Amino acid sequence: MSESLDMDDFIKFVRDELGEGIWIPLHKNLNKDDKSEDGSLYSCLVSPEETDKAMEGYGWDLLPGDGSPSIVSSGSTNIWYEPNCSKYMPLVIYRQFHGTREPYREILQELVLYLELYHDSTNSKYVVDDENGAEIDVIKYSEKETLIRKSFLSAFMSARQMNLFLYFENSRHKEGNERLADEHINESDVSYTRFWDSSYVEGFDTFTRVLGKKLYHCLPRTEENYSPFKTEKDYESFIIEGDAHDNKIYSSNPSLLSDYFGKNQGAPHYLTPVYFDKGVLQKYFGSSTEFEVQDSVIYKHGYWRLRFDNNSPDHVCVFLGDLGRDIPHAEQVYWKSFNLPPEDREMSGTYFKRSMVGAFADAESPDLVFKSEFKSFQNQWLKLKGWPLFLPLTAADEHCFKTLHSLTKNEQSEFDSQVLSLVKITIDSINVKGIKEHISVEESGSIKLLSAYLKEGGVEFDIASYLGGLQGVRSTGVAHRRGSKYERTIERLGIDDGALVQAFDRILEQMTELLKEIDQVFVNADVSSETIT
Repeated sequence: MSESLDMDDFIKFVRDELGEGIWIPLHKNLNKDDKSEDGSLYSCLVSPEETDKAMEGYGWDLLPGDGSPSIVSSGSTNIWYEPNCSKYMPLVIYRQFHGTREPYREILQELVLYLELYHDSTNSKYVVDDENGAEIDVIKYSEKETLIRKSFLSAFMSARQMNLFLYFENSRHKEGNERLADEHINESDVSYTRFWDSSYVEGFDTFTRVLGKKLYHCLPRTEENYSPFKTEKDYESFIIEGDAHDNKIYSSNPSLLSDYFGKNQGAPHYLTPVYFDKGVLQKYFGSSTEFEVQDSVIYKHGYWRLRFDNNSPDHVCVFLGDLGRDIPHAEQVYWKSFNLPPEDREMSGTYFKRSMVGAFADAESPDLVFKSEFKSFQNQWLKLKGWPLFLPLTAADEHCFKTLHSLTKNEQSEFDSQVLSLVKITIDSINVKGIKEHISVEESGSIKLLSAYLKEGGVEFDIASYLGGLQGVRSTGVAHRRGSKYERTIERLGIDDGALVQAFDRILEQMTELLKEIDQVFVNADVSSETIT
């Protein structure tokens, strides 16, 4: 066994670890606080044509700060512009300003632009979102080091068809005068020199220095290499036949499914319905800035759009091919955990007409019906009256309307949150000032004022009782501790704790009935009178 030499451990680090992990150092300070070691790591890209020649030497071919654009002249007339005045492309450029400003390191902009990175300067990193909107740290930096995710650097190297040099230099200071003969190593992927000399650090006699470079070859320029993301999408399989115990699953990969034009005969059809528990929607209702659930469609803003059937009371439905085509694999995995067997289930009449027949169909689900009616009512009322009966929600409260939905399960907390949202949209938004300008009554409460105004106009709906009861549910049970008053309120409204899904749907249906009657009495009457006139 050969005798170990000073800095063997550092050489072992270079061979076994440098550039081998998830993160590659584009630059790093190796200085130790006790001054026993000083050194650094650096990096650059090099063309394949220049690689072999560069590997014959041990020194750094490019120093921090080199490689900027420059004007080059040869004689008085032969002048040209060089975008990079070196054969080597720096990935991190050390910028100095003659001592007048603080120096800093800048990432090569070509790399940033190619990888479509966002500079999160607050957190000292460059990031990118994947196909599902998950943020990926690609470059992390500090005064001491700059690290890049290897897969992303490899993609840029493949696109650019340039190899990577990782430069290393480290000096270890020690006491004593032992010196050995200089060592020079030239291998295909590692080239370095190790030598001994007098120390330049007070308190030490000599130092051992290792100086060299490590080579990483770029991959061929193919789609799977020049993209940092997987080009082959994974697909989940879903239940398409049977019940909970005996069922058949099949891949959602659209390329494996049949269609109406003879593709993949014998395979399940692209439009095979797949069913899911309504709880799958909780994730999307719970993050209204990221997702939006509308009638028959879910959006992840900026990333994907999934058509689905949310007009059935007990489940949601998505076509097998849409699951594979429209949402990323990570999202498919999430949906799979809510997958239900199709036995005794069917898509809603609304979705069947829209997707299979291509015909217009109104929403069926009480939440979707209410939201559609409310938006239409608000627009019509404002257009004809010039003032809103219900004030628009503030930006901070817009999520109340966007996420209003029929309950996904018989859960008190979900019931409470939806009652709060509905009250904010309606009762809390009653335009008291606007109503007072059109009626002469002494009522001060918003519900009583609205009731008097609408009753005077001919609305027969028992507004005060209904809205008062809804307000009572909010004030006695949702916004405050529950007691006997809440129990009396829900009993009066016919709300059963064991059937909260049905109870909230009925609340939405009553609110829709109220809007329709107001629309009929006020809005349609005004339109009819204008037409006659």
